[in-house]
Formats: sequence, C-alpha cells, structure tokens
Amino acid sequence: MGVLECASGASAWRGYEYYQGKKVRTISEISEHVFLAQVAGSAKEPYRVELHVDHPRKSKCSCPRANGKRVICKHLVAAYFAAYPKAAEAFYAEAMACQQEEEQREEALADQLCAYVAHMKKAELEQALLQLLFDGPEWQYDRFIRENGLEDR
Repeated sequence: MGVLECASGASAWRGYEYYQGKKVRTISEISEHVFLAQVAGSAKEPYRVELHVDHPRKSKCSCPRANGKRVICKHLVAAYFAAYPKAAEAFYAEAMACQQEEEQREEALADQLCAYVAHMKKAELEQALLQLLFDGPEWQYDRFIRENGLEDR
C-alpha cells in the first residue's frame, strides 16, 4: 500500500492543502524513497517528518496525532506531495473528477425525482407531504408551519 492508500481521506485532503499552502518547509531524501522534512502545523515549531515511501507505516511525524503511532497524518501526506509533485497533481485531478461525477449523479437523481413527482396524483402528493412533515425532522415541520402562516390560525 502507498502513502495515500494508508492515509484517511481527511488526512489526504488536508495534506494536499498543506502542500499547496507551502507548509513543507524543508525536505531532503536521506536514502532511496526515504525523506526527512519539516512541515509547519499548529505548533510553534514545524513538525519533524520521516517519510518512508515504500513502507508508509514505518513513517514518523512528531505531531500529536501520529507521534508514536503508525498513523499517516496530513504532515506526512504533505511531505509525500512535496517529494512527488506529480502525485499531488494526480490526486487533485482524481478528486475533481470524482466531485464532478457526484454532481452529475445528484443532478440526474434530482431530474428523476422531479419527473416522478410530476406524475403523482393529488392524493399521493398529499400523503407524501404529510408523511414527510410528520415523520421528518422537527425543524422541517416547524418551517412548513411558519412559512405557510399556519401558526396564527
């Protein structure tokens, strides 16, 4: 498994943001596919990162989330992207493609829902609305009452 496969989605994305934000202060390859880096974070001093690309779980970071654990944190991901900028480009391109695909899926689903509702009979619509209002979240019920002036009746 690679660095990105071992990282959580949140750590991968935040690591990309750290890389883009130039938070990797220094990075050097100390042996083949092993890097030492200093990555700025929330602490006063940058975190010390030791990145083992071929064996990500051997990597170390001095941040509270990863220190002494086999966790791939955002600082390790940022160092990885600093060492391999083309991997950062590929990560971003894939993330944007996934986002676009999801937006298209949601748009198609919304179109399908509108078409379905347009073909419902009045009694079916009334039943569906009442079920949503009574079984849905309380804020939805309250908003419907308020927006339709039903609270003063």
